[in-house]
Amino acid sequence: MSKFKLDNRALQLLNAQVNLSGTFNHVLRSAAPKRETLAFRLKVERNTSDTLFVVEPGGERHTLTLPNERKMHLKLADFIEEIVNGPLDANNTADLLNIPHASRQYARFDIEHKQQVFELVRTGGVVSLDMGFELPIHVALHRTKNRSGVTTIMSIGEKRPRTKCFTVYGSDIEVYDKVAESINHLAAAATPAAHAA
Repeated sequence: MSKFKLDNRALQLLNAQVNLSGTFNHVLRSAAPKRETLAFRLKVERNTSDTLFVVEPGGERHTLTLPNERKMHLKLADFIEEIVNGPLDANNTADLLNIPHASRQYARFDIEHKQQVFELVRTGGVVSLDMGFELPIHVALHRTKNRSGVTTIMSIGEKRPRTKCFTVYGSDIEVYDKVAESINHLAAAATPAAHAA
């Protein structure tokens, strides 16, 4: 059975639609190689304190009421994926690797990542940072010869990756600050709906 997932574009749409009342049509796609599609209708009835969602895939009808809060679209995404894929199986390790959207920690630039990036600034090289997104952020740094600094190339994504390329000069601390800031900006630009949560 193919697992259907909501991609970043669908999360962006849900993030906007949970704040509106109306009916919206969506299409879910499964991962390669089959690339199956599944259409569903989402009805949203927004009230002052909570929101009622009606998800209609095919002939089925499922309802969910959530209090109005910031991560509401992520909880709705989990609900939709559970409807179309079935509940997570605790005995299946592949299911356990798919952390629900509402439980994920997006843009997690922890101390281990910071140490890797600082070492990269000092020596140059390449690192892949798993920051809680579907794909890692790839960072390549080349130490400049004429002045103390680095040329940086970073990207996230495969099909249409978002990339950044720049050269920055200064002490290792100053360069690290600029590279770390750029990593956070790339994460926010690549996955705005998830990052906003």
